[in-house]
Amino acid sequence: MSHDELLAEFEQPWRGGSPVFACCRRSVGVALDAVDLAALGSEDVTTRVNALRDAVEMELPGHLDAHRCCVGHLADLAFDLPDTVAATA
Repeated sequence: MSHDELLAEFEQPWRGGSPVFACCRRSVGVALDAVDLAALGSEDVTTRVNALRDAVEMELPGHLDAHRCCVGHLADLAFDLPDTVAATA
């Protein structure tokens, strides 16, 4: 799945049973722009979560402290990433 296809998953009002707000789309976009998805997909889940969170924190300092919805989507993305990367290989 390409970067754009993955980002498009967050254009719908819901993803995986969780509401997707504009702030969530922005956070996911920032995270996806900042990481190498193929390389990150082979890391352990803690590393993946931290990398995505760190990317957002660099661009939007303090945002995740106030937006738990965004944190949830980043965690979901981190858990889904190995399957996503495998689907594109």
